[in-house]
Amino acid sequence: MREAVASALAELARRDERAADTARAALDALAPDRELERLNQHAVQRFCWFELPVRFQDSADEQLFAVRSLGSLFSLLQLYRYAQICSAQETSSLLAVYSEDHAAGLAMYERLMWESGVEPPDLPELTWGTAVGDAEIRARDETSAALELAISLGDVRPGKRGWRPAQEQFTRSFLTRPGRRGLSHLDLVREERVRAWLSSSAHPHRQRLWPLVGQIIAGADVPRAADRSMAPLQRLLDLAADGIALTQIGYISPGVVRQMCADFGWRTTPEPPRSETDATQLIALHQALRGMRAVRRSGRRLVLTRRGRQLREDPEALWRASTETLCRTGGLEQAAAETLLGMLLSRSPQGGGSHERRRESDVEAAERTLTESGWVPPEPPLASGRHAASHRRTAEAASDRVRALVMAVCWLLETLGLLGEDDGAGHRELTAPGRAFAVACLHRSAVAPRAVV
Repeated sequence: MREAVASALAELARRDERAADTARAALDALAPDRELERLNQHAVQRFCWFELPVRFQDSADEQLFAVRSLGSLFSLLQLYRYAQICSAQETSSLLAVYSEDHAAGLAMYERLMWESGVEPPDLPELTWGTAVGDAEIRARDETSAALELAISLGDVRPGKRGWRPAQEQFTRSFLTRPGRRGLSHLDLVREERVRAWLSSSAHPHRQRLWPLVGQIIAGADVPRAADRSMAPLQRLLDLAADGIALTQIGYISPGVVRQMCADFGWRTTPEPPRSETDATQLIALHQALRGMRAVRRSGRRLVLTRRGRQLREDPEALWRASTETLCRTGGLEQAAAETLLGMLLSRSPQGGGSHERRRESDVEAAERTLTESGWVPPEPPLASGRHAASHRRTAEAASDRVRALVMAVCWLLETLGLLGEDDGAGHRELTAPGRAFAVACLHRSAVAPRAVV
């Protein structure tokens, strides 16, 4: 193929020496090794529509001359699809837009890439990231090349009615097809993301989760008992469908709190509860639905969002949304959830290791793990003089915050029936649905796309 490239460049030079020099430089930037067998439509489009106008500070006319020269070279090589991209009206229009407004050019580039059909779409199973590893780069490149072939064969027809579902179906089929070692591209991307997630230097608490790496990679299906576990959330969504009255400061009205506690047999202090703040179960459910963006405040009422209406009709989707939300909050709140779930999974009979019970409770053990990981100082700083009391109060407040975040996770697990009975020393074990829930939470957190910050 390199000989063919040399021959085509020589022929182009006989016609227009400047065009040949420009095409040679463009090809070297697009395919430095000149292995055209590895070239695909996505790469050509990205070069013409993004790299050339962004990386090279030439005028729009010079950029247009470069893509037209590259198109002439592609025609001589009989790569007519790629030549057509270079000579297309969309390409010249895009370069002109870039010269006037860079942001508008980027927006047009993204639209053209999507309309071409070779840009791999996001799927419920996989949202493509911007900070990626080798497995994800390879998966995206090969998916794009496969989509190009599907388009040429007419299996996916961009611009035609129903082409987007066809593109998604083809992408899903390609990504889940077993390959080397019997693993699909989707399997390899998930494994890569999980290992990077566990190795994150910014989240040292995850080092303790390495014994669970296999479970986190595999994830967990929605269990049959999901309906029972989701019943409290489902009930609150049902009430929000008609609008739940809120107090002046935004708490769920006492009448609804007492009704929920009576329906599910929840014990509160005092009993009966006087407000939402007396029922940790309602606090946990309300916070969970807010995190899912399933409810919102409208005046003095709590109402369903569009997402809330969808989740209300589908208990399995509600289960998935719950597992996705718990460990995707960010910062210390997310670290608290990941730490507690990992600790409970390691203790459970089907976990990745044994757990030696200490005198400290689950909440205390999770708090200690977080403080040892550097989230807060493990001990109040030694200080003397007039600032000593202030330093002690600051350390105590930090410790209280960590403990409160861990306890909030316990409240939700308990409310959903995912924890067994307390053994009297503050130790609990996950139920069978609870293990599935914990694994799913960690899996969804670990395989979520990473972004460049």
